Amino acid sequence: MQHWNFTRDADGVAWLTLDKAGTATNTLSAAVLAEFNETLSEFERVPPRALVIRSGKANGFIAVADVDEFGAIDTEAGATALVKRGWETFERLAGARYPTLALVWGFCLGGGLELALACRYRVVVDDPGTRLGLPEVLLGIVPGWGGIKRLPRLVGGPAALDLLLTGKTVDARKAKRLGIVDECVPQRIVDNTVRGMLRALPSPRRLPFPVSLSLNPIARRIIAWQARKAVAKRAQEEHYPAPYAILDLWTRYDGNALAVPAADPASVPSLIRNPTAANLIRVFRLQERLKSLGKEGDFKATHVHVVGAGTMGGDIAAWCALRGL
Repeated sequence: MQHWNFTRDADGVAWLTLDKAGTATNTLSAAVLAEFNETLSEFERVPPRALVIRSGKANGFIAVADVDEFGAIDTEAGATALVKRGWETFERLAGARYPTLALVWGFCLGGGLELALACRYRVVVDDPGTRLGLPEVLLGIVPGWGGIKRLPRLVGGPAALDLLLTGKTVDARKAKRLGIVDECVPQRIVDNTVRGMLRALPSPRRLPFPVSLSLNPIARRIIAWQARKAVAKRAQEEHYPAPYAILDLWTRYDGNALAVPAADPASVPSLIRNPTAANLIRVFRLQERLKSLGKEGDFKATHVHVVGAGTMGGDIAAWCALRGL
């Protein structure tokens, strides 16, 4: 395989490592998902005792889906096909007969977190660089591969919406407190933790009773109504439809983006047709390009102008002055 490396240890545990070819960062492109499905087919024929999914990159687990592929979609059929590809793959992973575990270090975002949520267990490395989140709303789109379905079942409706509607990320320790992950451990004991969990096979986490009530259909509508009012104070639906689509997907379709009629404003084709998504994806690409240009340059500033002397401007000016600029 080009993007995945597979080994099976003496205990019968399969270790599947994503190391996307030709890139410094793992993303879930069509080719990556196709190879992953091939591997799942092999595991259906010869099941491992357990499956561990990890990254072969030094900078993190998986950073979202392939934004370039998403930005290239220009038809309703293309948008539906992209959602179907990821949704069906992760439903297949979630339905595996053998235990599955996502071993996360570094960033675990968007489609990467949706893959981890489809596993039975999640172990994260307690490291400052570990961040988990579903930032699709910041691109004007929605988590269409199961995140809206699975995250509320782990952390409850209010906590899930706080992440889904803002796109913010959480560190490893907060992910453990919220219930997104099962274990948060230092790097030095992560392998022992993984093997211990796969020997013990603890029951998947269940929501405490009071929080579980937030998944009731009536409670969902009430929570979503309150969240919609809060969102409306920050953004109008006609200009920024993604957070409203997330609320509709959760309350009306249990997070299944494939169940939404194409003409519905909450559907992925409708969001893709909206210029907001195209503009936000363009901004994201420009930001990534700017980061790459910064790495290549050898410019060293000797004189700095700071426009604005508020909290941030004042701190920037002080930081520069202390370094002789």
